[in-house]
Amino acid sequence: MTTWASSAQTAGSTTAGPDFGGVPLAAVPLAAEGTFPAFEDSFYQNQLFLLGEAHGVQRPQDVDFALLRHLNERAGVRTYMAEIDCAKAYYLNEYLRTGDEKTLDLVFRSWIAANSQWANNDYRAKLQRIRTWNLTLPQRRQVRFVGIDEVQDAALAADYLNALMQGQKLTGDLRSQLDSVAVLLRQQTGDPEAVAQRALLTLQQPMTNRKKLGSRYDDLRLLLRNLTWAQRGVKGREQTLFSNYQDLIATPELAGKKLYGMWGLWHVLQSPLQNGALSFAGMVRQSKLPAHDKVVSVLCVFAGCQMLMPNSSLPAAWQAPGKHYVVTDKFSHDGPLVVLAGMDELKRRTAAGSTTLFRLGAAAGKQSIGVRYAPGVPVAQQLQFRPELPATDYVQYLVLVRDSGPVQPLRP
Repeated sequence: MTTWASSAQTAGSTTAGPDFGGVPLAAVPLAAEGTFPAFEDSFYQNQLFLLGEAHGVQRPQDVDFALLRHLNERAGVRTYMAEIDCAKAYYLNEYLRTGDEKTLDLVFRSWIAANSQWANNDYRAKLQRIRTWNLTLPQRRQVRFVGIDEVQDAALAADYLNALMQGQKLTGDLRSQLDSVAVLLRQQTGDPEAVAQRALLTLQQPMTNRKKLGSRYDDLRLLLRNLTWAQRGVKGREQTLFSNYQDLIATPELAGKKLYGMWGLWHVLQSPLQNGALSFAGMVRQSKLPAHDKVVSVLCVFAGCQMLMPNSSLPAAWQAPGKHYVVTDKFSHDGPLVVLAGMDELKRRTAAGSTTLFRLGAAAGKQSIGVRYAPGVPVAQQLQFRPELPATDYVQYLVLVRDSGPVQPLRP
């Protein structure tokens, strides 16, 4: 049973910012079964549910699994909209279907090669948990993945393209063009964008292709569009995410469906920053898409946590020679590099090692978000919120994660 509690603000707070003293909170007991506190009824009326995290911290993987289970049970969510591309989503779904660990290896291949934070045991273990849990569900409730990110592994995209073409009777020009795209992706030479653009035009011209391909038509169209966004004026990753989302929710398979996903914290902010930058969630909110006002963001904030970072991404003084990754405790939101205003109060109301859900609104939600950065943090890496906008214009819930360890890399 969920217990929401509130209290008056503790006197003597030294951190200026939102008054978190009266904000309702509920403990998140991350037991093996993945329990999660119940929200108010209006929460479940949303259509796009987003969880924001900091890559490299372990406990958000558990929060993600628990929230996914909860939304599946309470809101009928069965589509996980992931921070991956459409090819990786295809192979993740194949893994969910077959349980073949070699298929899962394909998903992680490019992340391991790039020393990405995504290449970690905890993320992989979560996907294995999702499959195990999925097998206990009736088919109508089983979870599947969709990917709206940029192409992350060109060779895997080529394999996916070949899988989409397998057994299909396509027009001669289209098959030839698609074969050329696959070769260029695999070799990573030439100009796959130009050939993909021609293939996309060919695909969309004769309606016979749509009839022949069936549901694969939308999958093939999405992949080709991802290979040609730059040619058609789509600039930047956030706009790519939004454009892919716009395409997907118009397909028969996803139209009107509820979607959930865990993303890096920047992507779930629903209003522009001081510099005008707008994230994926903000683009959805400002659009005229169906249910553009049915977006809810749950943001993880961190105190005393450790993070796995690629060694090469850190300042030279923090690097470990000869290592792919380094564990650091410098990126939590209670310092030393970043301090969230009101963090002192959030910590006073929670216990060490805990995970706690806070429901913003009322007085705290009407106040702006304040963030203080240490001297030397590049301006380009700072998130400066607009002081005239209330916190709930950016996110509606916080999950305070205290004292989490780092994810464990697949490649030491």
